[in-house]
Amino acid sequence: MPTILASGRAVAVAVGLVLPGGPAQAADAAVQTFVRQVNAVVASVEPGNRAAIETACGRLVAQAFDVPAMAPEIAGEAWRRMNAAERQAYQRGLAGKAATECVAHGNEMAGNTLDLVGVRKGDSGDRLVAVRQSQGRGRTVIWRVRAREGGSLKAIDMMVDGRSLAAAARRDARDVLERTGGDVTALIRSVGG
Repeated sequence: MPTILASGRAVAVAVGLVLPGGPAQAADAAVQTFVRQVNAVVASVEPGNRAAIETACGRLVAQAFDVPAMAPEIAGEAWRRMNAAERQAYQRGLAGKAATECVAHGNEMAGNTLDLVGVRKGDSGDRLVAVRQSQGRGRTVIWRVRAREGGSLKAIDMMVDGRSLAAAARRDARDVLERTGGDVTALIRSVGG
């Protein structure tokens, strides 16, 4: 994945360079709905209102991310060794960790809606949806989204400043498993599950 461009670059350049793959696609109704739902969560939040930011981040993770699809990819082979209760705990922990990381950037997110930059088809039929923050640093964020039953989209990754959140979570999981000799309980605890 190329480094995400800084704000201020031409939209045509951003669409062509930020999103690898074939030509940019038009934003269909599902993509527009996904961006609208994210904006509905963040638009009314006031910077500095920690309680509102925490609530918004919890809603954002629940509405925008497909944690059940992400968890097996992040945990790798350890997922196969988990029982049903451990898998649920790991998913809850991942969602909680994502919400906590969101809160850490909450003042930047609060009230800062996203403008759609472009859409590309990604690997395995996923779509890469590039958006730019409307205020502040004007960061470009790329959501890797996947269609669910019924056609709605959920994110399986989010890339900010050229860094994939899912890749970072996979590295963290791998580090915990290596350090603990493959201890699944330690992996679950590492995400707060």
